[in-house]
Amino acid sequence: MANRKLDMGKAWTQATGLIGANRETISALAGLFFFLPALASALLVPEMTSTATIPPPGAGGGQDPQAALKALGDQMGAIYADNWPVFLAVTIASFIGSMSLLALLSDRGNPTVREALTSGIASIPSYLGAQILSGLGVALIIGLPLGLIAAAGLPIVTVLAGIMLVVIGFYVIIKFALIAPVIAIDGVRNPITTPGRSWQLTRGNSGRIAAFLLLLFVTIGIIAALVTGILGLVLAAFGSQVASIGNGLVSAAVNSGFSVVFLVVIAAVHRQLAGQSPEGLAATFE
Repeated sequence: MANRKLDMGKAWTQATGLIGANRETISALAGLFFFLPALASALLVPEMTSTATIPPPGAGGGQDPQAALKALGDQMGAIYADNWPVFLAVTIASFIGSMSLLALLSDRGNPTVREALTSGIASIPSYLGAQILSGLGVALIIGLPLGLIAAAGLPIVTVLAGIMLVVIGFYVIIKFALIAPVIAIDGVRNPITTPGRSWQLTRGNSGRIAAFLLLLFVTIGIIAALVTGILGLVLAAFGSQVASIGNGLVSAAVNSGFSVVFLVVIAAVHRQLAGQSPEGLAATFE
């Protein structure tokens, strides 16, 4: 049987409907697992926004762009090495929040926040396992052929092959885009089978999903840049200390909003392609 075709307009309408219907619980989860960790990261590691910038070509006594990028890489590596406990805590909180929020949006019995949290925490090992396996698959698809081609010593062929392999890698990433809702909503906890389930659901819809997510990223990115830029200019007038705290609050709010919208959109796409569960159908006719 042919897969359902993704209706992007319907998915967006359903996503906004899910946010409206679950506004308070989504806000609570987002505040606890996205906003507060992001704010703590911004305040505890201000170097991520204040010093980690790419020096312009020629800055620093004629430094070339390659050297500038290398210096930036070394700087970022030092920041992560010095503050890895903070980033680890933020990552764990993000995983718990993401899987709990997706579980909350399930139509299988309308779980409570406590049930969603329990399900989200329990699903993290499966999610990590599936992400590691799918990440290794993408790395092998891109890295192994590219390494073999590069070993041949033909720069032009290497560049062309690299572009083609990146496109293929992006396609595979889109095919695995529904791994999280498959685990959190469908309850498929086997990390070996969840990538296959995501691949099956996205069959025939890869282009639509890619276009939908690209449009979402561009739109939200533009809005986030405008909001951050305008508020940054306003906060700068109150001094460096106020600006640092204010920029941290703005950054945390923007990141939280983006995370919530992305997760709800992914849940809406999954719901449309997977179809309504038997529990959801039963609730519809009660």
